[in-house]
Amino acid sequence: MDELFEYSDILNAPFQAFSGNWKDVKPHWHYFTEMVYLVKGKLLAEVEKNKYTLTPGDMIIFHPKQIHSFLDFPSEENEELLFYVIKFDEMILSNTTPGSPKLPKLLDNATNLNTPYNLITAEELQYNPVKLFFENCIWETKHKEFGYDIKVASTISLIITELIRIWLRKGFKFSSKTTFDQFSSKDFSVLEYIDKHSSENINIEKLANKCGMCYSNFAKQFKAQFGKTCKEYIEFVRICKADTLLLYTDKTLDYISQETGFTDSSHFIRTYKKIKGITPKQRRQKQM
Repeated sequence: MDELFEYSDILNAPFQAFSGNWKDVKPHWHYFTEMVYLVKGKLLAEVEKNKYTLTPGDMIIFHPKQIHSFLDFPSEENEELLFYVIKFDEMILSNTTPGSPKLPKLLDNATNLNTPYNLITAEELQYNPVKLFFENCIWETKHKEFGYDIKVASTISLIITELIRIWLRKGFKFSSKTTFDQFSSKDFSVLEYIDKHSSENINIEKLANKCGMCYSNFAKQFKAQFGKTCKEYIEFVRICKADTLLLYTDKTLDYISQETGFTDSSHFIRTYKKIKGITPKQRRQKQM
């Protein structure tokens, strides 16, 4: 079964900038931040359990660790599509104002809020040259002239600054809390482990031990950091992988349930409907 985790060599390539026109992107997650600006056509993005329809001029940001995908509009197969993409490690963000909150920390705040800040509409961006910023990053990344990395990092900082100003107008609050990610290190990552072993019977107490925590503290901290219990997150990962098999293969529900870690097809159907709001069969029929 394909993994959801997307590896990136952040040390040697702390950012990427390019254009694209593909309509289907399977569910995945990563440790870097990804921004997509839609130039032409229409995109349907899914982030965790939320769906967003993008039209030209809209932008969406995928925060680290958020499972996200692009879904096709079957009735609009021939519509021309173009979007710009920037992927980056948050630590490249510059901040020259003494005493001001650091941009990586602010992005972390936005990720951890109950109401995720993902979609930014064309109306919200109408007075900001965000499209030009994306195009500058793509040009600099392609040509790699002297100082291009400095220019790209600075331009990404400008984009994020504009986004945070928009979020502030929408009620975004700075958190004074210092958060520590207890669930990943250079030797072990809970999310990667769940991704790789989602088809198996995952013992949550053993996961807690791997993180050096007792079960109760692990459960509390996991829910606080990811907005789901560990059990709910494991189910969500399994459903994301099952969705890929539903949409891109003709495998039976029995096969998919066994392949993705469910006890049987009934368990799979119940969990799928609980998370997606429709049955697996309805999902397949809707895509045809």
